[in-house]
Amino acid sequence: MRAEEMRAIAVVIWLVSDCLFGQTPVDTVAPPSKSATPVLLTMLSTGPQRLTNVMDRYPQLSRDGTQLVFDSNRSGTWQIYIAKFNRSAAEKGGVRYSIDGIRQIAVLPYPARCPAWSPDMKKIAFAAEPGGHSEIFVMDADGSHIVQLTHSGADDSHPHWSVDGSRIMFNSSRTMPSPGTDPSKEEDELFSMKPDGSDVRQHTHFRTTCTFGSFSPDMKKIAYRKVTQTPGMQWDLSPARRNSEVFVADADGTNDVNISKHPAFDGWPMWSPDGRTIAFASNRAGPANVGQVFFVNPDGSNLRPITNWPSSFVQPSWSPDGRLLFVYENRETADYEYGNISVVDVPTK
Repeated sequence: MRAEEMRAIAVVIWLVSDCLFGQTPVDTVAPPSKSATPVLLTMLSTGPQRLTNVMDRYPQLSRDGTQLVFDSNRSGTWQIYIAKFNRSAAEKGGVRYSIDGIRQIAVLPYPARCPAWSPDMKKIAFAAEPGGHSEIFVMDADGSHIVQLTHSGADDSHPHWSVDGSRIMFNSSRTMPSPGTDPSKEEDELFSMKPDGSDVRQHTHFRTTCTFGSFSPDMKKIAYRKVTQTPGMQWDLSPARRNSEVFVADADGTNDVNISKHPAFDGWPMWSPDGRTIAFASNRAGPANVGQVFFVNPDGSNLRPITNWPSSFVQPSWSPDGRLLFVYENRETADYEYGNISVVDVPTK
């Protein structure tokens, strides 16, 4: 490097460091001091720091395959969004998937998460926090006529419609003596109700954490995440006193069977449209804070990996025809998390 180039770089470094620390007016030109340059070089050596962490999560495709609903923090708070889902021919064969026309369908003064289409596409169920705790709501598909269905004062979340649209399953901490007082000791059970909030029924009675429940297509079974009192692993692979597993039980909560059977964190189970397969996510393949999607039969047999890429893939959701999986693809560390929605072709047998 030529001497004049080195002097120019030195002057730039000195100017930037003095601007940052207010030592010298920016229009003053002088040789760099010995103390100015190391200060800036130390700052640069720390590398870039993320300022935005946008997350688009919990995707679900409408029954006609044209509209994708999801939640996102892109507005600065969690809200519900919808987008048109497109299929087109790819240049090198196959199918290219895309979305356009992303729009927020309701502007709520509190966070809203975990949307779920009704089978007839007329309603969207979701969880929201009007009073600092989560309750279940429904709204029309255009974001109008928002109705709060639960008023338990506990944590009600993760709504999922039955295939016939007659019931909405959700998890709730309402059975605890003092729900919401200590999240680390929270107990959740699975409940369901009619779409108008009436006829609430309790499906599990395990006195532990049962979340993300859904009916099988024939409504005879339920799949859900259950925390067991056996040693396991946290999402970052550190040891945990309890373990997160995927279970299947009869619709009344009896005859429950552990179908994931691993000390890793297993969760987010979703039935395939034909009821023959359950997709879930697990961090059993590592590394820390990275999950992949697995398939398993409802009886726990034929467990096999579906994704195996560097990013984390969680929250799987089936397309109505069973040919696609929509997932939350993300990067996560102890300091930040960001991610997007991706689509994966379901392997053919």
